[in-house]
Amino acid sequence: MSQTRCFFYGLGVGVAAALLMAPHSGVKTRRRLVATAREGQDYITREGEELKDTIVDKVNRAKRAAKVTAEGIGVAMEAGKQQLAG
Repeated sequence: MSQTRCFFYGLGVGVAAALLMAPHSGVKTRRRLVATAREGQDYITREGEELKDTIVDKVNRAKRAAKVTAEGIGVAMEAGKQQLAG
């Protein structure tokens, strides 16, 4: 079984145990669960946006580097042709 699957199984068992042994009423527990879920969702959204921005930045930097390299190769090839011709 994969580690990710084991993690989620453990998470589910932990949540179930916490609900069964919760010191608060069902309404309070549900409200806290909803608030915690929203916080988790917000965190994942923020981290996802940050990761996306990082990836886009790296891709753009790689494109610029490839363009500069291609231009440099073109210049070098032209210089080589001129040397051979002249």
